[in-house]
Amino acid sequence: MARWIRLAMVVAALATLAGCPSRQPEAPAMPPAVVPPVNAAQLAAALRQGGLVLFVRHAASDPSRKDDARVVLENCATQRGLSALGRAQAEGIAAAIARLRLPIGMVRSSPYCRCADTARLAFGYMLLDHDLLPATGPNAKSHLAAVRRLLGTPPIPRQNTVLVGHGDTLKALLNLDLEEGETLVVRPAPSGGSFALVGRIRAEQWAALAH
Repeated sequence: MARWIRLAMVVAALATLAGCPSRQPEAPAMPPAVVPPVNAAQLAAALRQGGLVLFVRHAASDPSRKDDARVVLENCATQRGLSALGRAQAEGIAAAIARLRLPIGMVRSSPYCRCADTARLAFGYMLLDHDLLPATGPNAKSHLAAVRRLLGTPPIPRQNTVLVGHGDTLKALLNLDLEEGETLVVRPAPSGGSFALVGRIRAEQWAALAH
């Protein structure tokens, strides 16, 4: 009898193991893109020549405020807006661009108010572009594909294109963590479709760049 009990226990254990799905190995994390080091004079010269795309994460936002569960893009009261620091950062970018006499062409911005306000304060104008919305939810892949295409699109000759968006976009696309107000500079291939990383500019570095 004891032998039959042991046999039944073994059969039950094997049946349990057979019913358990095998655990799939996790996909390795994408390594962060490598942004080459560059000095201020070199970067300023490259920006003056044009042909670059600047992805700007919106300036510092109000830490005491969160986006509502249902954000209404046309209603800034439902969103986390810029803080006083963020407005100062955007105005500092505007002053540096004026001092450097940078050729700025197309400026596209996420419709979120903190992005649109950053674009307006820093560049004076913008075109709202839903492709620059946060890369989350069911439309994440299409947003990322659109941003990759924008980064790889050459600007009008001797001008720079600006994209103002969200940090999670570049985190998902390149595994890069941009601070609020930070800019990633890329150079699209002449034929379009791809781009090379040129440098990064934190919000507080624009003043030094202008000198």
